[in-house]
Amino acid sequence: MVKERRSAEELRRMMLAAARQSGDCSELEDLFIFGPAPRPDANWGFGIAGKDNKVSVACYTRLNRIASELQQEFELHPVKAARREIEARVWSLIHDHPTLKASLSQAGGAYEITTFRKVEGRPNWTMERNTDDRLAKAAFERVVRSVQTQIELE
Repeated sequence: MVKERRSAEELRRMMLAAARQSGDCSELEDLFIFGPAPRPDANWGFGIAGKDNKVSVACYTRLNRIASELQQEFELHPVKAARREIEARVWSLIHDHPTLKASLSQAGGAYEITTFRKVEGRPNWTMERNTDDRLAKAAFERVVRSVQTQIELE
């Protein structure tokens, strides 16, 4: 079966429409689509965007089910990522792991003390986080490298 290709905006609208039909997701304000993401039979994923970027476990479970259903039918158009999308991907990966989120939030939060800069060559960008916590800094750098790899594959 050949999957249809859709834009991130189309997939976002489809997911939001399906989620809003469920009472579990009444607190959902918005979400974003990103790709490529390493998951079976799909080249995209999603992240929560909105007030405090939190939803209930029931809503997240519902969103995950909606995404799985859509991923069976639709692929994401391969697109190069803008700075805002890169930051959203890094943020999403950090906040999907409570231990990593906690270690990176100890000094005021990951983005309050993170800088984004262009570099020569490939990849042509990076994000840096100033911290004395070597383990947290190494974890943050692994997340950034993961996102750099995803974008290079697009």
